[in-house]
Amino acid sequence: MTNTLMTHLNFLWAGLRQHGQTGGLVPSQRFLIARMIAPVAKNYYGEIIELGSGSGALTLQLARRCPRARILASEINPTLARDCRRNLTRAGRADQVEVVCIPAERLLTELGRRRAAPADFIISGIALGNLSKQRAASLLDAIRQNLGADGMFIQFQHSLLDRKNIQARFPNTRTVPVWLNFPPAFIYFAQP
Repeated sequence: MTNTLMTHLNFLWAGLRQHGQTGGLVPSQRFLIARMIAPVAKNYYGEIIELGSGSGALTLQLARRCPRARILASEINPTLARDCRRNLTRAGRADQVEVVCIPAERLLTELGRRRAAPADFIISGIALGNLSKQRAASLLDAIRQNLGADGMFIQFQHSLLDRKNIQARFPNTRTVPVWLNFPPAFIYFAQP
């Protein structure tokens, strides 16, 4: 069995067994990924935080687009985190990306304690609608606290249910539909 097929099967299995955690049954497709990473300049050389990296579909494309950037990717599912690392290694991008297998809230708390400067970009595929209202609010607050004044929070969802929660923390929010993704998705481009 090929590694790509195994990666997709692992994602499907995670989505079926832990849908509340994974939020999907298939990795994001190229149409969604291209739209999500478009605001990050190709010559960007800072650090990008990715929350909910899954098996690394977006992570890999982001690393290819911005070869000088450092990416810190968080994935709570150990199987998907392993697949993400493997896919990055196979593509020769393992030195550019650190994949950690911890909850996003914990990562952001730790970064907030030790970080000298806030992030310019935080990109998330976490299914906010699958979290409790309190946990989603807490996560959004942590993202806001770790984002620079001119930074951008990029979040995709398969519904518009969390739009008000995002806009409450990021007054400058633009929502873009991506109909060609399966299932269709909405991207929030949010700034303080």
